[in-house]
Amino acid sequence: MHRPIQSAIASNIRLRSRRWALLVAAMLSTAAHAQATTPAAVAEPALEELVVVGTYPGPGMWKVTHGENVLWIVGTQSPVPQRMVWRAKGVAAVVAKSQEILMAPSVSVSIKQIGYWRALTLIPSAMEVQKNPGNATLRDIIPPAQYARWLVLRDKYIDGYNTEDNDIERWRPVFAARMLYSRAIAKIGLTNSSVVWPVIQEAAKKHKIKTTAVKFEPLLGKALGNARAAINELNKTRFDDLECFVKTLERIETDLSAMRARANAWAVGDIEAIRNLPAIDQRAACNAALQSASASKLLGLENLEAQIVATWLEVADRALAKNSVTLAVLPITQMLAADGYLSKLKARGYSIQAPE
Repeated sequence: MHRPIQSAIASNIRLRSRRWALLVAAMLSTAAHAQATTPAAVAEPALEELVVVGTYPGPGMWKVTHGENVLWIVGTQSPVPQRMVWRAKGVAAVVAKSQEILMAPSVSVSIKQIGYWRALTLIPSAMEVQKNPGNATLRDIIPPAQYARWLVLRDKYIDGYNTEDNDIERWRPVFAARMLYSRAIAKIGLTNSSVVWPVIQEAAKKHKIKTTAVKFEPLLGKALGNARAAINELNKTRFDDLECFVKTLERIETDLSAMRARANAWAVGDIEAIRNLPAIDQRAACNAALQSASASKLLGLENLEAQIVATWLEVADRALAKNSVTLAVLPITQMLAADGYLSKLKARGYSIQAPE
């Protein structure tokens, strides 16, 4: 086979395999320690508050010390104001003198684990996972009262929800809920896109500092024989995702105003306000729905959040042992939680200093 043709085929396989891997990653999610609480009332919030616009510093950095070595941590927020520019005082200087920068932890399903040709054979089946089994609609599986609430929010926040190629009414509740949440925060001036990492990445490139992707990679090598069976089972079985769906509706109905307040508090660096604002989060229920699926067990993907945290702590231990200065990026809610990253670092014997 001619090399240009071979290269084009390989490129196409990589693209499709990456889409398959991204779908798996989206199913499993990467939110660690997300806590869900049910609001007492279901009412349309007042949305007169404005999200901040312009350049803001965010919170200061946490300082983790091991002997003479220091790990600086930038706490990130999601969602954040769409039109905010992040310029944190002192971060550029820390980047310049760092030996390593740790990215936020994530799940990775690498193409090397799967193999190009094998992944290609799995893609058609994997792409059906987003849809309900048996071509069922949301109306068929969601209780009438909850479905009526969905229709109100869908029509308010999702434009073009029903097209020939993308009928959200045939999606599983967990995926429909995720789309609704994304569109709702966008309409109130917020985004899940990071305002922090692009700035740090640019500084790292400028100073030629090593960046480390902290990725938990499931040991799919031992489970590849189960991959097709797992995907086929996902396609024909329903997830236990009604709680995820309902909690997402509740959050959009009651928490949009508080989301703006949290985003603004993070932008101006008000850590105390972030601690005190009530945390309503549907992600724990959504993660549980995805990870409890029997297919996840077939692939050896139980206890995913704990494994992600363990992976990050292992990388942080190595960085603190070998680098005089390291910079890391972590979600601030996962840092400040009672059993979060800062608590676990302290339990390992490290000294921790909060921002002034």
